[in-house]
Amino acid sequence: MLIGERFSNGYTTGFDYLRVVLAVAVLCIHSFAVSYGKAGEVFLFQPPLRGLVTFVLPAFFALSGFLVSASLSRTRNIGRFLGLRALRLVPALAVEVTLCALVLGPLFTTQPLASYFSDPQFSAYFLNIVGHIQYLLPGLFRDNPYYHAVNVSLWTIPYELECYIVLTVLAVMGLVYRPVLLVTAVLLAHGAVIGRDVLRGAAELPMDGALPGRILLLSFLAGVVLFICRDRLTVTPVRAAAAALVSFAMLNLPYAPYFAAFPIAYVTVAIGLTKPSKHALLASGDYSYGIYLYAFPVQQAVAHLLPQYREWYINIALALPATALLAFFSWHAIEKHALKFKGLIVGMTGKPRTAAQLVTSARVSVAGDGR
Repeated sequence: MLIGERFSNGYTTGFDYLRVVLAVAVLCIHSFAVSYGKAGEVFLFQPPLRGLVTFVLPAFFALSGFLVSASLSRTRNIGRFLGLRALRLVPALAVEVTLCALVLGPLFTTQPLASYFSDPQFSAYFLNIVGHIQYLLPGLFRDNPYYHAVNVSLWTIPYELECYIVLTVLAVMGLVYRPVLLVTAVLLAHGAVIGRDVLRGAAELPMDGALPGRILLLSFLAGVVLFICRDRLTVTPVRAAAAALVSFAMLNLPYAPYFAAFPIAYVTVAIGLTKPSKHALLASGDYSYGIYLYAFPVQQAVAHLLPQYREWYINIALALPATALLAFFSWHAIEKHALKFKGLIVGMTGKPRTAAQLVTSARVSVAGDGR
């Protein structure tokens, strides 16, 4: 069946489950570094586990590329598109950053509060809101195995912003609406990224850490291509299984991940286009972004409070419920209400919709943020 036929109503429940599964997978992966330090997670990034672990973030970005392209296709207006993206991402991020700086920091810092608030690291931490990533707050988590860092998950934010910039440029140039030219541009982007990293000596990827950030961009663009070419491409279980095997093999090799974006995107979209019955909890909101934002600070807090129980499975067991509660708060107190302002943006070029309609349609265009 054509991808476009499965996505004809602009929404499939498989994406809801996939977003949450990927966000929880990030938490589980980080539990090793949080419990044992950076060296404690090295085995995860070595074959054969590497093929599974390093699939997660590219899949997040491929999912984002597919669904964000759907949002762009509906709006057909660059200013409105960027405004909608900002509404989806910035309010929740701003609240998470603020809570870390004003609540988590004062509770866990080893410095006097006067020194904490006057330290340049404190004020610099708010730069996370605009994508200038800062990992440190004064005096936090100095006795943790993963030294100092408050929220390493934020490292993907600049790459997500880069994805939106690239997609905007492609749209302004008119390439997004011309499949052949889009595919050509994306293939050229692949060549440029590979060439750039080869010149920098980074093509032979170290097999003990995460993938280079530009591979996330390539995965995003692959997701864009799958959406734009949705009426020309079919998705079948056999092809999805073959793409999954190819992805696994490529991610386990030092050079091949640069070429894995399209197989990863195909698997991701194939899963997203399934239509399992929607659980009542998932029907009540999209909690994946909140899970992604809050997981690492919660995991660090657990490791700090219970040093005698620094085991990966204990960290997951304690951090996941707390993270889920914060994600629930983030959606119902922040994200859902921020999306109501979509009417101000949509109303500039079209008829405003009700708040309920806006929140419902927002779930279609939510990225796997990132991510």
